[in-house]
Amino acid sequence: MVSRSTKTTLLLIFGIGLLLNPVYLYPNNLDGTGTVVTYEVEPVENETVAESLVYISEQTLTCGTERACALEREVAERGSLEYNHTVQERFPGWNPFSLSYPRYTLVAIDGQFYAPEVREDGERTILTHRELSTMEALDHIAVPSDRTSPEVRRAVETGSVTVVDHRIPEFERRDPIAHDGEVYAVTGRSYSSGPPEKVLVWRALFVLVGVGCVAVAWDLRGRE
Repeated sequence: MVSRSTKTTLLLIFGIGLLLNPVYLYPNNLDGTGTVVTYEVEPVENETVAESLVYISEQTLTCGTERACALEREVAERGSLEYNHTVQERFPGWNPFSLSYPRYTLVAIDGQFYAPEVREDGERTILTHRELSTMEALDHIAVPSDRTSPEVRRAVETGSVTVVDHRIPEFERRDPIAHDGEVYAVTGRSYSSGPPEKVLVWRALFVLVGVGCVAVAWDLRGRE
């Protein structure tokens, strides 16, 4: 049987634990002054939304808006271009599509989407563009959820996620996310200061209960 003294000690420890709730309830926002960001995420359900997502993605090079894209247009018109040297031999460290190519995986030319591809055959380098429909283009730039953070996966599975004092890179870049056969995208984000209201309510409740437990334990110890 547990003694009265042990019960008092356990009650005191429990109360102190409740008073320390900020340490484990949003520990990176102890003083309530951090920036809270909530991302709302929904599946892409139609081609109109898909097209807008493809155009605003940082993975898409929009020719005529960002730059003229003379090389990309020539590849698209001819179907392919060939060089009699490998890319590494002719221009070490240079990508045949452009110096900025590493940042994009899709090209938009006059309303049509293309996936640029490079193939080397012996001493030749062949540049091609694979034409894609709008939905294929969306799938092409979508980031698989298993290559993202747990926060991204939680957002696509539950519809939203809230973070404190940091941003989610995939959502800030407006990357579509591929998950379980569907593509998801951010439909809204909201900003506020301090932890969410429900967290403040729980913190206050834990503090009140903690104070009560400590007071009772202190009173019991005084009677021993």
